[in-house]
Amino acid sequence: MQSFRPNPLAPDSLSRALDQFSFHIRHFALYRSIPPHQDKTTVGVQFKLVFLVCGRVDFEAGSRRFVMNPGDALVIPPFIRYTARCTTDEETEYGYAYFDLADSAMEEEFTSLLDCALPALYRGVLAEAELGTICRMVHGLSPEEPGAHREAHILLDWMVLQLARSLLHSSQAAHTAANDAGAQLVRQCIGHLRRVPPREFSVAELCEFAHVTQSYLYKCFQREMNCSPQKFLTLYRLKLAERELCDSSATIQELAEQFGYTSAGAFSQAFKQHFSVSPAAWRQGQRDRTHREPD
Repeated sequence: MQSFRPNPLAPDSLSRALDQFSFHIRHFALYRSIPPHQDKTTVGVQFKLVFLVCGRVDFEAGSRRFVMNPGDALVIPPFIRYTARCTTDEETEYGYAYFDLADSAMEEEFTSLLDCALPALYRGVLAEAELGTICRMVHGLSPEEPGAHREAHILLDWMVLQLARSLLHSSQAAHTAANDAGAQLVRQCIGHLRRVPPREFSVAELCEFAHVTQSYLYKCFQREMNCSPQKFLTLYRLKLAERELCDSSATIQELAEQFGYTSAGAFSQAFKQHFSVSPAAWRQGQRDRTHREPD
């Protein structure tokens, strides 16, 4: 008779790297498109993880084009305007998760681990059986169901693990990310922004950091992010402000000063233009949502 001896699992480097991430999931859903398909153009303020279940989808972000087949996954970082285009005459289904990380330092670690400071495609990371399980889990997610929040986190954690493993085990051909000089410049600028106070954000400061002209910086951002450097700075500043509204008790005036606005009114106007609600209403909505979440 053979006895079973459990094999203790010591923490490995990838597990330790993933353990440091704290995700704030905003939305988890499946999307199904029936012919005739319509293009969907979006610019998000959170990270977006997309996985294709069936059909074929082209994602265009700036000058970059990613062709997704079933089992592929795509990570799109915040503030990038992109278009999703179904390219078959059959039904197409894909799932997606919108999420944030706890702070800028964690975002930098996350994008470094997955090489996704710019949109990145991971080919064939999800097997057919795994896609079926994921779809059943996403279909079953309900805000009223006890434990749904935890279940969503388990699912996202597992999917991020698969992406990270694919980078370790697969060939370079299995991962597609922009790596030319312009893309590297944009990555460096985004990393720099995570380390400087928001009130100091400016196109001139970015040019000084990168040692490039404003026209070259504009060209690189327009190609990689599909927006100007100034537009990106505005979105990034508002994104950080949104996080502070949720996590701190600072007044609207204090946040306006922190993020480089001349007054609370100017900050509120910019915030409302992008999020369609005032900063005060956004903060109250997040608090109400937190109080409604089941234990």
